[in-house]
Amino acid sequence: MKTTLVLCALAANGLAALPIQNRITAETLVSHQANNPMCRLVKPEAAAAKVARPDNQSILRDSTVLHDGSNWTIVPVGAVVFTPEKLKGRVNAAPTGKMLSWNDFLTANYAWISTCEVDFDQASGKTALPEERTSFWSKQNKLVVAVHQRGPISARLKTATTPPTP
Repeated sequence: MKTTLVLCALAANGLAALPIQNRITAETLVSHQANNPMCRLVKPEAAAAKVARPDNQSILRDSTVLHDGSNWTIVPVGAVVFTPEKLKGRVNAAPTGKMLSWNDFLTANYAWISTCEVDFDQASGKTALPEERTSFWSKQNKLVVAVHQRGPISARLKTATTPPTP
């Protein structure tokens, strides 16, 4: 009996109606905004400069297209660091077919694409790549793309035998 009484008391509190609050009027809102600068509504300036895109920019023009005959992808200009003679037709080809992400394209074409993991100093040309790595590229006869953390990156690679540029 006691538990039933307690449950009824708790249910009565839970089912009690919420107190009615008056709606805010426009005058009250204005006075609140005048007193509190954090809740002021700020309209954007009409004379603010609009963001315009240049007409001469294109992601395809600023990228290198890799094509396998039916699929294609883009990598940054300078990411392809070695191209064998027999694969030159697959670089900068017309993008026809289905566009794939870099990871999907690499997975589908791992037979003729290889990657070379570089750090930022090697990509910028400050640090040279080991000569063993670059000499191996011509022996494996694959297209080599510079990557950083598995994503293609533009690279100005220099080997240990290349004289430093001023």
